[in-house]
Amino acid sequence: MTTIIIIKSVEHDACVREILGSVVDKSERVHFLRLPTVRCLGPLIQEVNPMINYGVDYTITPLPKGYDVSTLVEFATKFDADRICIGISDRTLTGKARIDDLTQSILLHDDISGDFVVGEHAIILEELEYGT
Repeated sequence: MTTIIIIKSVEHDACVREILGSVVDKSERVHFLRLPTVRCLGPLIQEVNPMINYGVDYTITPLPKGYDVSTLVEFATKFDADRICIGISDRTLTGKARIDDLTQSILLHDDISGDFVVGEHAIILEELEYGT
């Protein structure tokens, strides 16, 4: 199985811990996709270390400036990802997760579909299917 974790901020260590601890299976491939606004994942990776505890192989890939959701979907298709995980950045006063523009664009993209799950710190689109 393959999981993509979209990193929108280095402060999303709780999100990454939740995904690695309860969503991702051992020996699974994890791709951290870093938005152009995030300069470095060093502090985030240090916060969740040691990665060996999670038993996953991982890569860190920066998304290019001027990317759009199609770029992300192409990446997911290339690696036949089983799920895409995005950290929850904001909640309403009643505690409901707010869907930001990036998450909404992924959910509404024509070339990808799957089951939508909201966790404590992450939104997960899993059991992905590709194509139209």
